[in-house]
Amino acid sequence: MHNNHFFLRILARELRQILTYARLKQCFSQEKDELVIGFERQNGQDLWIKCSFGSQFSSLQFPDDFRRAGRNSVDLFSDLLLHEVQDVRVFENERAIGMYFLGEQVLVFKLFGNRSNVILFQAGEHCSQFQKRLGKDFAIQLDQLDRKLDQRFEAFQQADGDWMTLYPTLGKEGGVYLNSLGYSKQSVSGQWALLQQTMELLHEPQFTIIETEKGIALSLFPVAGEVLYQTKDVFDALNQFYSLHYSVGEFRREKSLLRETLGKLHLKAIHYLESLEKQQVNRDASLAYEEKGNILMAFLHLIPAGANAVVLDNFYQGGTVSIKLNAQLSGPENAENYYRKAKNFSKEIAQWESNVARKKAEIIELGEQLKAVEAAQVRRELKPFLQYLQVQQSTKQSAEELPFKQFITGGWTIWVGKNAKNNDLLTLKYAKKFDIWLHARDVSGSHVIIRNPQQRTVPKHVIEKAAELAAHFSKRANESLCPVIVTAKKYVRKTKDLLPGQVIVDREEEVVLVRPTYWE
Repeated sequence: MHNNHFFLRILARELRQILTYARLKQCFSQEKDELVIGFERQNGQDLWIKCSFGSQFSSLQFPDDFRRAGRNSVDLFSDLLLHEVQDVRVFENERAIGMYFLGEQVLVFKLFGNRSNVILFQAGEHCSQFQKRLGKDFAIQLDQLDRKLDQRFEAFQQADGDWMTLYPTLGKEGGVYLNSLGYSKQSVSGQWALLQQTMELLHEPQFTIIETEKGIALSLFPVAGEVLYQTKDVFDALNQFYSLHYSVGEFRREKSLLRETLGKLHLKAIHYLESLEKQQVNRDASLAYEEKGNILMAFLHLIPAGANAVVLDNFYQGGTVSIKLNAQLSGPENAENYYRKAKNFSKEIAQWESNVARKKAEIIELGEQLKAVEAAQVRRELKPFLQYLQVQQSTKQSAEELPFKQFITGGWTIWVGKNAKNNDLLTLKYAKKFDIWLHARDVSGSHVIIRNPQQRTVPKHVIEKAAELAAHFSKRANESLCPVIVTAKKYVRKTKDLLPGQVIVDREEEVVLVRPTYWE
C-alpha cells in the first residue's frame, strides 16, 4: 500500500509541514527511471526525494543526503528551480500528490504502480513530464485529478453495503481487513460502523512491512504473520520498504525466476541432446548415401520416370529397401544426388559431433549454475546469472516492438525476416553495416541478421546457430544439410530492378554447411 491513496494522504500531510516555503534547489536524473529532487528548507536543512519509477517497481525514497554524479546527469523541470513551495496535498480519492509552487506551477507525483510519473503543470496546463514513454499522461488535466465520490451513509445504503462503491481506494488490502472483521455478516448499519472504524484507523496507522508470496509489502492495517519492520514515521516506512524490497524481496523474486529460467534451459538442452543421439540411432539403422546411390545405378532400368520413391533389392543388407527420389530428376541424377550427399557426410558427422560436445558442455554448465543459484543467500551472489533475466525481458519487449522473428543465443540477438517485403525492411532499414547477414545459398528464404552494434567478433557457434535458422526458413528446410552465405551487411545491396526480397551480395565472406534447425 505504499502507493495507496490513504498512505499518500499521510505523506502529503507530512510533506506540507516540512516543505511549505521551502525552495526547490535541484531536480535531475542520472539513472534510467530515476528522478531526484532536492529542496532547501527555511531552517537551512535539505530534503531529498528520490523517485524510482521502474517498469517492475515504483516508489519514493527520502535519503538524508544525495551526491550528484559528475557526469551522465540531466537537469529536469528547470522552470521550477528556486521556486517556493506553497502547499502539498493529495488529490481526492486518487493516488497522486500535488506540490504547489509560487507562479501557478504544480508538480504532480502520479503514483500509479508501473505507470508512475512526475508531471509539471503551468497555470493548469500540462507543461512537461519525467517519463516521456507514458504517452497518455500528456492528456491528463489537472482540474480532473480529484475524484468526487459521495461517501455519505445514504449513498452506502443505496449501494447495499458495497464499500468499493464509496471507497475504491481501500484496495484489496482493505477488503481483506474488513473481511477479517466479519464485514459480510453485518447488517448495513453494522457494515457502515466497521467502515468508519477503518477510516479512523487510517488517519494514524502503524506502518508494517511484511513478506508475502509476491514479495515485500507495506500495510496500513494490522496483519498476521512475519513482520519485518514497523514504524509510525511515513518517511522511515518508505525508506525501509525500498531497502527491504531489494535486499529481501527482489533477491527472492530473482532467485525464483532464475531457478525457473535456468531449469527450462537445462531441460531444453537435455531434450536437444536426446534428439541428437536419436539422429545417430536413425543414421546407423539406415543405408549410407553412397550405398543408396550404388543401388540406384545398379537398377536404373527399374526406376520409373517421375517417381517419388522406389523399392529395390538391397544387395548390402539383404531384402529390399525404399529409396526416396526427386520426381523431377532422372535415375542417374538421383544417384548423383546421393553421391553428392555422401561427400558431405563427413562434414555432417563433424558438425553433429561438435553439436553433441557443445550441448553436453552446456548441460554441465547449466547444472552448475542451477546449483549456485540454489545455494545463493544474498543478491550479489545472483549477479553473475542476472544476464539470463535481462535477455528474457529483452526478448519479450523486442518481440512486441519489432516486425521480425527474434531469437537470442549466448547474449547475441538474431532477427529473421518473415516474407519478401519483410526481408527488405530487415536488411535495408533495420540492419546496420557491421551486422552479420545470412541467407541459404541458391534458394529463396528468409534474410537473417546477427545484431552487432559494438562491432565485435561474432563467435563461430553463434554464426552456426543463426545459419541453422537461415536454413530452416528456406526452400532447403527439408534437406539434411544446407549451405548458408555469411557476410557483413555492408556487402549486401539492392537495385531498383530487383523484386522484393532479392538482393545482390558483393562478397561472400564465408559459406557454412549446417542442418536446418528451428530453435528458441
